[in-house]
Amino acid sequence: MTGAAGSCEAAAGARGAAPLDDVHRCAAALAALGASPSTVRRLLSGTDACEAWRLVRSGRHPADPAGRLRAAARPGLPDDMGDRCAMTGTAVLLPGEPGYPPVLAADPEAPAVLFVTGAGAPVASTPGDDSPRIAVVGTRAPSSAGVRVARAMGAGLAAAGVSVVSGLARGIDAAAHDGALQPGGAPPVGVLGAAADAPLAPVDARRRASVASAGVLLSEVAPGTASRRWMFAVRNRIMAALSQAVVVVESHATGGSLHTVRAAVRRGVPVCAVPGSVTSPASAGTNALLVGGVARAVRDAGDVLAAVVPGHRLPGLQARRPGAGAMDARSRAVLGALGGEPASLDRVALGAGLGLGEAAAVLERLADAGLASCEHGWWTGSARRPPR
Repeated sequence: MTGAAGSCEAAAGARGAAPLDDVHRCAAALAALGASPSTVRRLLSGTDACEAWRLVRSGRHPADPAGRLRAAARPGLPDDMGDRCAMTGTAVLLPGEPGYPPVLAADPEAPAVLFVTGAGAPVASTPGDDSPRIAVVGTRAPSSAGVRVARAMGAGLAAAGVSVVSGLARGIDAAAHDGALQPGGAPPVGVLGAAADAPLAPVDARRRASVASAGVLLSEVAPGTASRRWMFAVRNRIMAALSQAVVVVESHATGGSLHTVRAAVRRGVPVCAVPGSVTSPASAGTNALLVGGVARAVRDAGDVLAAVVPGHRLPGLQARRPGAGAMDARSRAVLGALGGEPASLDRVALGAGLGLGEAAAVLERLADAGLASCEHGWWTGSARRPPR
């Protein structure tokens, strides 16, 4: 690993070999005050961390006019944070520094202080590096089928050289990373809503350690800091900003993974969803994304790669093209509805006599077969027609 990636790997792997300097100790201390990410950004805007710390300690920082953070800014906190980071093998990175992911630094809501733990830093690529990263997210209460799909999705993406990004929550996130941790896979990325040293149940702690050993853990929560509920929601923007696509395997109608979807949509990051049974509450959210046209339907890693990572294919994956017997009546109806002019999903569904979700799924299959294409939301049919 070279360039910025190598520098972050060295930082994460140097576990206590050198103490944090004054700037990074003060930055870590500011992040440990319990302020929101936007407040920490304002604290560090236009000044270095040491000066920002001095102003907070004196109660005169413009971003904290009421001096609310002053009581928490005890004198020894920077040194304590330096010791804690050394003890846990945590690197402290600021935007623009070697090792801080450029794609994340460009985001308007980038963490002002990023804590990095792990054997390497697959996300910290040099500008122009196209190494793919895909977030796989979903409900904490999945069906057994959802767990199987998420695990296979993670394994397939990792085998194809794609770093799987997730929040390491129980359920779909955990299953995706369990799959991605197979030998020979691309390094995984865990984006935590808590400190990297936060206490966990044994099974969750083992998974977190495995991800750190194979890849990297990222958090904007300082080591030793108590978790707050809102931290788990705001970290979803980091997953979306890091990823070239977000895949939702299962989500309830108001599931937390929809925070990641909204963050992705705001950033123009493609969203994919795995269709599920209309009678399963665990698929209510994903099915709604498909019906609403927010997400593209995918079944497995091969579909995701074809949709969002051009040129990447699973080892041994064969192109999916329907043979003479595979073109069913619904597919022929959709092709007929496409006509010769670009058409919206609504128009195609109406012309084919199908529901929106059903028409969308058929269109995706036709696109995989090279019989249809979509540009800027408008669908067209190819010149090639299926065998009769």
